[in-house]
Amino acid sequence: MQTDKDGDAAFQAVSARSTGYIARRFLLNLRLAVRLTCAVSLLSARSSHQRAVLAAAVLCAAYDVALFMLLRSGRRVPPVLRLALDALDTSAWCVALGVSVAPAALIASPSGVEAALRRGWQAVAVPIVVGTVAAVAMHAAGEPVSAAPFALPALGVLGGLLIRRYRAGRLRERLWEAAAERQAAAGWAELAGQHSVAVGADTAVDVLTRTWPLLAVPGRSAAFPLGAWRQRLAERATGHAEYLGTALLRWEHEHNTAHPELRRDVDFEVEGVSGATLLSPGQVAALASALTRLRPRGRVPVRVPAPAPLGHRQVLQVGPHRLELTPDPRPRTPPFDPGPVIIALGSIGGLTQAADEMDGVPFPVAAALTVAGLLTAWWAHRLITREGPAARPRVLAACLAFGAADAVASTLTMTNVATGGLTRQPYLFFLLFGGPLAIMYLRNLTGPQRLATATAMAAIVGGAATLLPVPLSAADVAAAALWPLAFTVGASALRDLLSEEDHMLDSAIEAERERAVAEGFRRGREDVLWLVESATSEAEDRLRRDREAIDEMFLPEIERRLAQVRGRLADLRRAEPLGAAGPAGG
Repeated sequence: MQTDKDGDAAFQAVSARSTGYIARRFLLNLRLAVRLTCAVSLLSARSSHQRAVLAAAVLCAAYDVALFMLLRSGRRVPPVLRLALDALDTSAWCVALGVSVAPAALIASPSGVEAALRRGWQAVAVPIVVGTVAAVAMHAAGEPVSAAPFALPALGVLGGLLIRRYRAGRLRERLWEAAAERQAAAGWAELAGQHSVAVGADTAVDVLTRTWPLLAVPGRSAAFPLGAWRQRLAERATGHAEYLGTALLRWEHEHNTAHPELRRDVDFEVEGVSGATLLSPGQVAALASALTRLRPRGRVPVRVPAPAPLGHRQVLQVGPHRLELTPDPRPRTPPFDPGPVIIALGSIGGLTQAADEMDGVPFPVAAALTVAGLLTAWWAHRLITREGPAARPRVLAACLAFGAADAVASTLTMTNVATGGLTRQPYLFFLLFGGPLAIMYLRNLTGPQRLATATAMAAIVGGAATLLPVPLSAADVAAAALWPLAFTVGASALRDLLSEEDHMLDSAIEAERERAVAEGFRRGREDVLWLVESATSEAEDRLRRDREAIDEMFLPEIERRLAQVRGRLADLRRAEPLGAAGPAGG
């Protein structure tokens, strides 16, 4: 995959199920939390409308559940209809709430996320339409116009775009690596195919080698035509990504055949799976240059202490020497991992705490926390690029450290203590991203690490709660707990879906690799057969043309040997290749 368009196409093909799941689960969880929060706020502020408020909340919750069931059945609601319903829904609740409209503004956020995941930048229509309709409705009702119906759906769109771009980049990376690995595997299989015929055709090659001098006559070259065979194979192999083992064998062969002194020969002994380390074309060339400078001889052990992905820096131990192969000079997209993007989304979402109708955190404080969170996400991104899933416990620890800083700073600096009759609890915000990340990383944590994670979360919540200027009521605790649950419930199922999609992608890549390996093996086998047959045909032609000039005492032996070669080649042609690992026949 070389373009963003290709990456988006791959994202849509591979991520269809997880995209649908995110859209459905986020819609249901967030909408139900919104309905309850709006109902509690209205009941606290307008007790005379309790029945109407409860009825509206129940009807809207029933609508949310029905929409969830419809989407889960595989049916699609036309995007224009969804957008119109979300705009009317948001506007009605914003007018009902009056001033504190933040919960109602979240109604359209799931649509923003889904639209961004499915259609990219076209999703900006969601906050524009919803915000505009809500502003018109609130102005007509005599309520102050709020930016929340624009901002909160826009955050949903931003989140969807980040997820889409991050995972599309990860897919481009995986497909690029798979194509390079497939090319290297096909080259390896081609060598195996050549070897399978060479083992079976070795006697034929030897017979031809011994026969060729008997065909020598004045005026004709006595050079054996297969002498250029190895050089031709070496030229065909240039420009390919290949395994370290293949590159070492090729260099070893070229080195050993370049001089007649056996004491200068080298025999590389590659340790374990080090031979399967992939090298890019530039690294293969650098390895050859380094070996030429070192001039190894005798038995030389080779190992790769810590194999890196294709194109990354590789460190080899060649005998007593340490060789470093520099990474390819090209941008690298890191492997997909939910950690960095979740932390980044949480950091950006933290800016909402600066809104007067939210927590009223001073904007410089909220901005500083956002910058700290984005730096944490960037650090996590780089760490996972280098170490993969092994880095997840440290990424989660960094996420919780940032969450603790956010909880303490936002609670100490909040200026809006209550909204809609409920006490604000800004220290719970970190659970909106820390909770889902902990669930998604759960399988990568040991038992003690899981206990430490739960303890840290409890300590952050409990410690920051003591910083509140007012005591909490049962309604405060119940309403505030809805939001972490809305973002966390379903994270484990999403993790499983992502794993399943990864498995499906791996299966497709492996199938392509197997086809490339089979074709490479067939091509290598056919190439050697053709070379041996061509040399045999040339020998037969020489025998016919130069028969009178050849010593007649050699003629019966020459004919016997050529017939023997033809017989062996016929046997090899009839034999069915067994695969890329073993010979096809004797």
